[in-house]
Amino acid sequence: MIHERMFEQIRKTIENTDPYPGYPSTRLTLSAEAIDTGLPIDLPEGPWQINDTDLPSPEQTAAFVEAGYVVDAKGRPLHPGFREMVTDPSIGVVTGKGRYWNWGPNHTADPIVITKSASPRILLIRRGDTGVWALPGGFVDENDADAATAALRELHEEASLVIDTEPTEVYVGIVGDKRTTAHAWAETSAYLYRVDRQVPVSGADDATDARWFRLDSLQDTLFGAHGFLIEESLRHLEPSPLTPIKDMITKPKESLDIEIVQAGHMAYDHLFVRDENTTLFIKQHVPDRFSDASREAHSRAYLEKEAALYEYVAQRGYSFIPDRVELIDDTLLAMDSLHQNDGWLWRAPNDERFDDYVRDTLASFQQLQLILPPGTQAYGTSIEPTYTTLWKEGWDAIDATASQHIIAKIRLLSEQWTDIQKQQAEKLIGAFAQLLSESKEADRTPELFMAHNDARQSNIAWHKDQGTRLVDWSWGDPAPRNADATMFLIDLAKSGYDISAYKEHLNLDHARTLIGFWLAHSLWETRDGSTTVREQQVASAVSAYALLA
Repeated sequence: MIHERMFEQIRKTIENTDPYPGYPSTRLTLSAEAIDTGLPIDLPEGPWQINDTDLPSPEQTAAFVEAGYVVDAKGRPLHPGFREMVTDPSIGVVTGKGRYWNWGPNHTADPIVITKSASPRILLIRRGDTGVWALPGGFVDENDADAATAALRELHEEASLVIDTEPTEVYVGIVGDKRTTAHAWAETSAYLYRVDRQVPVSGADDATDARWFRLDSLQDTLFGAHGFLIEESLRHLEPSPLTPIKDMITKPKESLDIEIVQAGHMAYDHLFVRDENTTLFIKQHVPDRFSDASREAHSRAYLEKEAALYEYVAQRGYSFIPDRVELIDDTLLAMDSLHQNDGWLWRAPNDERFDDYVRDTLASFQQLQLILPPGTQAYGTSIEPTYTTLWKEGWDAIDATASQHIIAKIRLLSEQWTDIQKQQAEKLIGAFAQLLSESKEADRTPELFMAHNDARQSNIAWHKDQGTRLVDWSWGDPAPRNADATMFLIDLAKSGYDISAYKEHLNLDHARTLIGFWLAHSLWETRDGSTTVREQQVASAVSAYALLA
């Protein structure tokens, strides 16, 4: 008799679902009286048959009997749950071998790869046959030493992932599968593998895609018994010592240590929030700060976009972001703090660690460029693409009148600079007309890659042991090759660092685009009347032009 819990899983797999592609939709059902005769069951032929030829040989039938399986009048083995299925009108059975290779048990292996992070993610692939998400498993081949070997092989073939961690066996036995027939079924060995964080993966072989999904947001539409196998694996996970973000947010304020941070866009409040074991960084949209409804909606849309992009890149194996990120009620974006008290730096280190900082950060940009950029539907907003904005609010917004104002603004904002910096500013002023003219002929349709688009030191956290993390993804969008590396190196040069060893990572055409954007924005009024942001934009433009030489 099949275990009741597994039979319920089989019922869930088969009941009220579309049949597996190529399988008959009509299923055989019989009364208990028809099969409890004490004689070998002679199943009637009908539209429920699939691949019902090439019957088992007498020797094979004898082997099934010896192994403890019941066989029917034709010598075919019967599924251990056959009686329960065939007598249940809501389930029924398909007869024959179906799409399986063998009569009786077909042995499979299912690797379950879950990150060790505080917000664990699980690797799933999209099946090419049904289009649903599933574990990257498959059949045990005759060349496989054992099921565990098969699990690792399937992991590489279907998700392009190679790991060498020791697995934990979480389940061995019969599983529900829409390919199951009365005479052929899957018996799997499921193994749990833990990895530190998500890594890049790609669907291959029988899989059309591969992604890392948050365990706490899995849907119940996974293939076959894979939801059941994942539940079994969860028994082996240790709970995180950190307070879940949603629990933290709902705590009484008096029980939390709240620190206001003066940083970032003024439309948002920025906070560090701590309890006894967790520190979060919070970026909160404040609707009452806006008198214009459209501007309020636009600000909120950027927060929604940022949250969606964190999830978009994380699912595709990008690990250079905070582990936990959640959007609460469309107005509050909370994430792990990456606090300086924990060793995270938010400016380039001016010591022997500088080259490690730069190399780690450039590597994070390179990996990001390997991710297929999303369409705007990925974050569900009407926000204009960043690359379009750089031109529209940059060189395209500069006419003769604006040119004169920009030149005056450069001289005004550079009054307190060093003599060398002033000389560089004058060189930009001297080349301004030519740069503006060249912008009219520039290629506006370069090949685009996934990019952060605001890759300044203040948006980059670096840890000597954990590497780089990028935050503030509201400008994330497709951009020309090395767009992030270009902005990052310009920002370092503006801070006085020698980046000559890394100039090969610069995209000089994109640097010209950024110059126009920064200079045009230098004329914009700030909310508080401060000139600090505009001076930094002019300084960025001056540094960028110096790198063009």
